Amino acid sequence: LCACDGRRRRERAREARGSPCMAVGVARAEAAVASRVYVAGRRVPRSAKTDRPARNARGTARGVVTTMGLIAWGTELATRWGWVREASREERPRTCVFCEKIGRQRADGGDGTFVHEDDELVVFRDWRPAARRHYLVCPRAHVASASSLRPADAALARRMLELGEECVARDFPDEPDLETRFGYHIPPFNSVDHLHMHAFALPFDPPWKERKYSSHPWARFAFKPAEELARELEAAAAGGRGEGAEGDKTSRL
Repeated sequence: LCACDGRRRRERAREARGSPCMAVGVARAEAAVASRVYVAGRRVPRSAKTDRPARNARGTARGVVTTMGLIAWGTELATRWGWVREASREERPRTCVFCEKIGRQRADGGDGTFVHEDDELVVFRDWRPAARRHYLVCPRAHVASASSLRPADAALARRMLELGEECVARDFPDEPDLETRFGYHIPPFNSVDHLHMHAFALPFDPPWKERKYSSHPWARFAFKPAEELARELEAAAAGGRGEGAEGDKTSRL
């Protein structure tokens, strides 16, 4: 490929910008943006035949270690090391998929997936359930992840767990021995940079999903059981640790 070929292509591209074809292309691009949805913290086009996002060639919408998770992980490390100031927890509907979802629910009733709302927390169905029942428990405030929780958030972590247990149990009143699981993905394994606890009624479907949400000790680097996190924060709070750099007690040290 010679330099003159590249120059010709650039000249044709400049000419096309002012053509009717370019206008049609812009209109199509705007229509595509309007029909996008969020997956793994980013917008992806909807499939032409279904209301779910289009999958890639391997049939999955996202990987294990996500770009959003890496960004959240890096930001939290920089905050902990004092390189950047800790971000506020104000809602961010323009940049956070869950803040946007919660805002739409407040404004117009949302998408019909919410099963609980109060002044502090919301619970809604995961758009791609991994088990018999799969809810997400989220604070309205924009907390980045489980790793950014402090001892002062112990009550929040405990209430998120209790609310998840309540919502799952309510769906199965005749099953007192229902097998459940509750926990958080730890950056960089989280798909959305807004704190959310997974609440499951088992079994997993498909069964291999159990590895993604494993409660085994070897998987603590990726998935933190909610009860364990709540206990750690409560112990740190009882020990008098505050929210400053010397008093941080998070799920990922």
